[in-house]
Order: sequence, then C-alpha cells, then structure tokens
Amino acid sequence: MASDRGVLGVQAAGGGGGSGKFKRVLLRNLILGLRKGGVASREMGFHERKDAIKRAADAALASTRGAAPCWSRSLEAELAQQLHYSPGPTNSSGECCKAPPPPTRKMIVCKKIVRRSLRRPRPGNATASSKAYGAGEAGVLAMRAILRKRTAVLKEIVPGGKALDGCTLLGETLDYAVSLKAQVDVMQLLVRALQERKHNSTGLEKQ
Repeated sequence: MASDRGVLGVQAAGGGGGSGKFKRVLLRNLILGLRKGGVASREMGFHERKDAIKRAADAALASTRGAAPCWSRSLEAELAQQLHYSPGPTNSSGECCKAPPPPTRKMIVCKKIVRRSLRRPRPGNATASSKAYGAGEAGVLAMRAILRKRTAVLKEIVPGGKALDGCTLLGETLDYAVSLKAQVDVMQLLVRALQERKHNSTGLEKQ
C-alpha cells in the first residue's frame, strides 16, 4: 500500500468538493483502517476483503466527521455492533438521535416551509405544484403522499434517520451527502495512487 506521504501528496493536487483538510484527515484515517483490517492479506477472500474495505471506509468517515451530526454517531453504533468496539456517545437504548438538537433559526424556517407546503391551498390560488398533481383536495393529498414517500426513503438511507423529524432529516441528509462525496473522492484518489504506484513498479521491473 502507498505511503501516507505519497498519497497525501497526490491529495494536494486533487480536486473535488468538500474541505481539503477534511479529506486529508479522512484519507489518513482510511489508510490506517485498511491496514488495521488487513485488507492487503493474500489469505483474505474477495467478499471478506470487500466487507473489510466498507467497514474501514465507514469507520473513517464517522470518526473524521466527529459526533456533531446524528448520522455519524448512528454509523459508529452500527459498526460497534459488527466489530464490538466502543462507539461514540449514545443513550441507554442504543438510539443515538431520539432527542433532536435545540431549534435554530434555520430549523424554524425549515419547519415553516414544510407546514406551508402541506397547507391546503385557497380556492382560486392553485400553485404550479398543485396544478401538476391535480387541483383541490386531491392535489394536496397527492403531494403529501409524495412527501411522505420521499421522507421514508431518506430515513432508510441516512444512518439514524428513522428517529429524526422531517426538518432535522433534511439537514442530516445534506451533511451526509457532502461527507459521502468526500469519501468517494478520497477512495478514488487512493485507487489512482495505488494504480500509479503499481504502474511505476512494473516499469522498473521491465527495465
């Protein structure tokens, strides 16, 4: 596996969304996790190596992001059940996020937007969305059904999402998506660095 210094050197020249500092720490944690998981062992089978890489990537992402968001604490709790290591702070029932954080101005505004979107439209004041799904009560019911369906999907995707209210879930989804984008960028960077190292070593052998 490439050295930390070599891979981090490629990181300095790489792009992608998210903080460069966050990606550097994530990359370092990922390399340490892969080494600890022994993914380079020739005795490890394909599926075993695949699972080990996924656990290392998830553990690196959760530890790098810290305990601020609910999803990272929930992800640590899930990993703790698999690997039996001590997770971040949770409550006695094992649920990390049943109590949402104190409402901020953004959360209050978000809740107002959600309530406004579910409000029954006044006669003669149909919006573009209500026109698309049908006017009157039928349109409102259709939009509510779509909102519930999409919320349920997000609750399944985001770790710990099932215990969150709709507004908090939106913030957690955004934070989780940005962190996943950084994780993908870092893993692609690591693959490129390993491929470049393999290519260089093959060239030296031919010489």
